[in-house]
Amino acid sequence: MNAMIEKLYTELRLTQIELATTLRIKRDSKITKYIEDELRDVEESMRKLENGNYGMCEMSGELLPSDLLQTIPIIRTKEDINGIYSYFRKSLH
Repeated sequence: MNAMIEKLYTELRLTQIELATTLRIKRDSKITKYIEDELRDVEESMRKLENGNYGMCEMSGELLPSDLLQTIPIIRTKEDINGIYSYFRKSLH
C-alpha cells in the first residue's frame, strides 16, 4: 500500500474500533442501527482498500472523485455523491 492508502486504512481502522466500542457501551440506544450501518460501511471500505478496488463506483465501476473520498471515505456510488452534492446547492432565494 502507498502512504496515502495506509493513512486512510489506519483512519478507517481507528473509526472501526471507536464504532465497535460505542456499540458495546450503548447497545440498547436509539441510534444503534445507525452506528451498525456506519460500522458496516467502514468495514466495507477497508475490504476495498485491501482488495485494491477502493474508489470505484459499485454500480458503474467508474472512479469516484478522490477529493471527496478523502473527505468521506465510505462513499460507495455516484448516486451517493449526487445526494451529497444536492446539499451544496445554493438556494434560489
